[in-house]
Amino acid sequence: MTESPGSRRSGGDSTLDRLIRILGAFDTDRPTLSVSALARRAAIPLPSAYRWVDRLTAAGLLERAPGGTVGPGMKLWELASRSAPGTSLRQAAMPFMDDVQAVLRQHTQIAVLDANGVLVLERLSARGAVPNQATIAGRMPTFTTSLGLVLLAFSRRHVTESFLAEHAGELGAPLKGPWHDAGPATSGGSGTSGGVTLRGNAQNVVNPTEGELRQLLAEVRQQGWASADGQIDSESTGVAVPVLSPEGHAVAALGVVVPRSSEFRPGLAPMLLAAARGISRALGPQAVMPASDTVFPQHPPVVLPDTAE
Repeated sequence: MTESPGSRRSGGDSTLDRLIRILGAFDTDRPTLSVSALARRAAIPLPSAYRWVDRLTAAGLLERAPGGTVGPGMKLWELASRSAPGTSLRQAAMPFMDDVQAVLRQHTQIAVLDANGVLVLERLSARGAVPNQATIAGRMPTFTTSLGLVLLAFSRRHVTESFLAEHAGELGAPLKGPWHDAGPATSGGSGTSGGVTLRGNAQNVVNPTEGELRQLLAEVRQQGWASADGQIDSESTGVAVPVLSPEGHAVAALGVVVPRSSEFRPGLAPMLLAAARGISRALGPQAVMPASDTVFPQHPPVVLPDTAE
């Protein structure tokens, strides 16, 4: 029996639900999966997973990789690239990012905020630059990065409040995820701009409490930019500024990652603010954040914990 996209199975699980979980099972840490791992992460029976893989590879949405694994296919990339909400933002930002990168020769990146946190749209990196965990189409922590702090500080109030309510369980808790520095831990607490010092170091980061975060966001709004020293990589500092809509709300965050001892640090914020204003002008009056004014949550995380395979 053929399932329609919205049809419900006996357990209340629709075909569309399964498709979303299957495609959402892949991420930057797991670009390919064995079929059994895919079945676990998508929470579907193994026989169903094999049938789905056969159908989706035939359609080009998945493709088979070496070692018997599967990953997202070129057709999926084509469809996403053709109508991606961030395409116009990326195109507007690239000339200004190129200018910043030509001066710094480290990392320059632009990101947006959606229901699941900071999403990196583009990154420019120089050979020999300091470590940077950001990847294009990858996620970064929201509460402990300069990108995330700027996006929260300058988003519309109801968007920020909705995001904080949805992620309240993460506040004051250890940072979870693949963002761990490979080098030795730094001594003492690493700081951010303003009067709030985030606890931990690049190997043991603790998200700020709600009170600490609200104080920090107020300070970021007042000074117009954010920095985070050694929170993700002990050798690196992130500095970010908002790209604003005509109404003064964050469309995106423009950021750089430089050495913590960088000679460029005193001039980073003014340079980035000038570039961000240029991006805002290039976007024009139609500048909107890809997530726009939608109240979170939009798309809850679809991947489930599993054991490594």
